Amino acid sequence: MLKPRFFAVCTLGLLLVLSAGGALEGARLLANSAGSWNSHAIESTLQGVRVREIDPTRAEIVFLYDLENKTDNDYQLSKGPAVVIMSRLKSSGSLSSEKQVTLNSGAFVPARNRTRIEIGITQPFRWPSRMDAAGQMRIRELVAGEVADLGGFALFDQGTRYQIDLPGAWPEIEKVP
Repeated sequence: MLKPRFFAVCTLGLLLVLSAGGALEGARLLANSAGSWNSHAIESTLQGVRVREIDPTRAEIVFLYDLENKTDNDYQLSKGPAVVIMSRLKSSGSLSSEKQVTLNSGAFVPARNRTRIEIGITQPFRWPSRMDAAGQMRIRELVAGEVADLGGFALFDQGTRYQIDLPGAWPEIEKVP
C-alpha cells in the first residue's frame, strides 16, 4: 500500500520540478526579450530621397534605404505596431518621436542579401501649380527644411530586438539656400 502512495508523491514531485524548469525557461526568454538591441544584424545605406504628392495640400518626403542582412537567417520586417521608427537629431544625437515616421511597406531581407525599403514623413505642403524652376525650388526647400536637424533614423523591431540605424547623409540637399 505504500508503493502506490510513493509513486504518486514521486510523480507529483517530478511534475513540480518540470513545471519549475518551464517557468525558469519562460523567465529566461522574457529576460532576453527585454535585453539589449542587436544593432549589427541589419545594416543600411541611404539610396535617395523623393517627394511624393499625397494631395494638393500634403506631401510625403520618402527616404530610400537598402537594408543588408549580415546574418545567416532570413529577416522579415513587418509594418505595424511592433516596428518603431524615430528620428535622430543631428544637433544632439538624441532620438525624437516628434514627427511621425512610417515604414511604407514590409520587406523580406534574405540571409546575406539586400532589400530596399521606403520610410516617409508627411508634411503640409501646397503643391505648385506648375513644375518650373520656382516649383522645383519650393520642393527642395521643403526637403532641406525637413533634414536641417535630421541626422538619420533609428528603426526598432521589437519582435526580433533588432535596431537598424538609417544614416542621414544628404549633402546636396543641405546646400540649398
